[in-house]
Amino acid sequence: FLLIPDEVEARAVFQVSRQIHEYQRAHVDSGDAITRALIVTMGGMLPGVLLYDHLVDGRDPGVPKIEFGTIGVSLYKGPGVRYENPKVQHGISIPISGETVLIVDDLGDCGGTMQFLTQYVGDSGARNVLSCALYMKPVAMKTCAADFWFGETPQHTWIITPRERVETIVKRVPVWKERGAS
Repeated sequence: FLLIPDEVEARAVFQVSRQIHEYQRAHVDSGDAITRALIVTMGGMLPGVLLYDHLVDGRDPGVPKIEFGTIGVSLYKGPGVRYENPKVQHGISIPISGETVLIVDDLGDCGGTMQFLTQYVGDSGARNVLSCALYMKPVAMKTCAADFWFGETPQHTWIITPRERVETIVKRVPVWKERGAS
């Protein structure tokens, strides 16, 4: 298990925002700077809100403003139980046609969600699709590596982000008890 305290999450987002600022500066003249960001609900909500401050209010002069929106997608029905294919819970909330879009999520586990979203957002009209995840696991790095990320964790590490503390207790503890945990 890896418990991510609020302060660590904030610092990780800051480090990722620095990578994105660097990308923005390098691509402003080519017209490939990021102009839209889609926060993946639920996991990407906290990193997305924190990134907003760094990327919108803290952007360099001359860099286009990024408009933030959301997309809801699920890969899991419940703890350890996956859908056959990712399921769109709610569609893209902002116009993205012809734009460079950044997908914001909390982690890449096996890469399936990010791979699906990259294709889905591209098929929905984005000119270019980039991705951001705070934490990446080895399988996700091979399947669909994020363009911007903070750290890599071992594959079998269960990451508990600040927004998941209650969810972990409510959803995971009963499963662990079923499996014999005291």
